[in-house]
Amino acid sequence: MCGERTHEEIAVPEPVAVSGRRERLRRQTLQELKAASLAEVREQGAVGLSLRSVARRMGMSPAGLYRYVDSREHLLTWLIADGYHDLADHLLAALGMPGDHGMPGDHVGDGGHLEVPMRTVPDDDVADRLRAVALAYRGWAVAHPNEFGLLFGDPIPGYEAPPDGPTVEAMNRVGQALAQPLIEAWQQGRLRAHPALDAPELVEPLAPMAQVGGPLPTGVFARFLLSWGRLHGQVSLEVFGHHRWLLPDGCELLLRADVEVTLTDLGVL
Repeated sequence: MCGERTHEEIAVPEPVAVSGRRERLRRQTLQELKAASLAEVREQGAVGLSLRSVARRMGMSPAGLYRYVDSREHLLTWLIADGYHDLADHLLAALGMPGDHGMPGDHVGDGGHLEVPMRTVPDDDVADRLRAVALAYRGWAVAHPNEFGLLFGDPIPGYEAPPDGPTVEAMNRVGQALAQPLIEAWQQGRLRAHPALDAPELVEPLAPMAQVGGPLPTGVFARFLLSWGRLHGQVSLEVFGHHRWLLPDGCELLLRADVEVTLTDLGVL
């Protein structure tokens, strides 16, 4: 009839609009929470992080903050997992591989392994990919010193990451991204044999852990640990200021030189 409207004509997707608006506000608040928490870590250290101080920095009541995190331990777990995910995404991007992990707090998993796609690349590309992932590791650390310190600094008294929780899942992604070009080099038969890295007393204890990106020979896993240790050591010295007196403009050239030595030792060059 004239002047009447059917149910379909008057239906308005208001719940969807409200949901979308709420999600945007939630994401904005989570970003503010992350920024405020990292600012507290920078000024007070992870030991001094508290929900009350973060809430005060955000202009929010502590009770309001509990809508997003249950406890200080929950907040630390979230920050650490998000840091690992962000680092992993940065490394995967340097390798030309997808790795968007989404918003902070979106990754609450069971800690299972996330498979990194195994792919073979031309022989003359593996060295470049190893260089790319090493420089990306340094680049992220230098640009995110607070997050790097939270992930790799001194243990936080009284805090223990949940076993097989989101921090483990996120850390595995970092290991898989770092190992990916080394796995490709192994697939192509380009890793140099070395008795010290294949000694039973070294590789046998590593066997349960040699699952980065899929089952690996323990000797290859030992090479990964050694290469990451060298890379991480150089980056840590820079981020924590130990080379500042000697190289005030940064340590990229020093790292590049060390990467070339590592590639030679691995047999890739």
